[in-house]
Amino acid sequence: MMGLANTFKGMEGYYRKKLSGFTLIELITVIVILSILAVIGSGFVARTAESYQRTQTRALLINTARPSLERITRQLRVALPFSLRLTNSNSCIEFIPIVGAGNYFDPVPDQSNLANPAITIAASPYEIDSGVARFVSIGAMANAELYGGTATSRATFAGYSNGNLNLTLAQRWVRNSINKRYYLLDNPQAFCVVGSELRYYDGININDANVTLTNSFSIIARNVTAPTPFALATGSENRNVAVNILLAFASGGESVTYSQRVLIRNVP
Repeated sequence: MMGLANTFKGMEGYYRKKLSGFTLIELITVIVILSILAVIGSGFVARTAESYQRTQTRALLINTARPSLERITRQLRVALPFSLRLTNSNSCIEFIPIVGAGNYFDPVPDQSNLANPAITIAASPYEIDSGVARFVSIGAMANAELYGGTATSRATFAGYSNGNLNLTLAQRWVRNSINKRYYLLDNPQAFCVVGSELRYYDGININDANVTLTNSFSIIARNVTAPTPFALATGSENRNVAVNILLAFASGGESVTYSQRVLIRNVP
């Protein structure tokens, strides 16, 4: 009996020891370890979330920048090459879009042949790709010959009939086109950086020296910074006009800068 009692006492001591739980030092150690893991884990999660947010912001900026540059490029490439000019303290690139073109048959009156001004030009038919044919241009070699009330390489278009281009007034041109090309033009258009907005203007008065920024416009992109958004390298009879574009798009502490060069083929 004594042996059995001793056995029960031993088992009781064993189970009492097993059920006694953690000591205070053990609890403190566990709490400290868990706190360290929590700090490390929360920092990792925060950095991951921040990195994801930056990636999303940059992706959004890129998705805004690329279509903006593509639109500018696409529209500049249908401009009459010598119509490009910088206005509004170089914050705008203005141009006159070509809506149709063709060939004329006989030399037009110009400053070399001194023929009498003519109100009609014998020429091939044309097709309008887009826009409205408002002006005719022949042999333009500088934007000063296309803009303003005394433009010498631009005339107001009155229509086409009986194999002739009809003008509203008789015209003596500055020069003939090398390839006897005529161009039909619409009203000027422009891309401008105003404040932090990239804007598109159309229907500009061809006689104005600058773009009227208070006129109606379309916003192409916001959060744009560009001290010198546009630079222009003028062309010649055998060299293309080049437009250099430098735009920075920023948001949420992130920014992407795009530099692009657009060549406008010169076909005099």
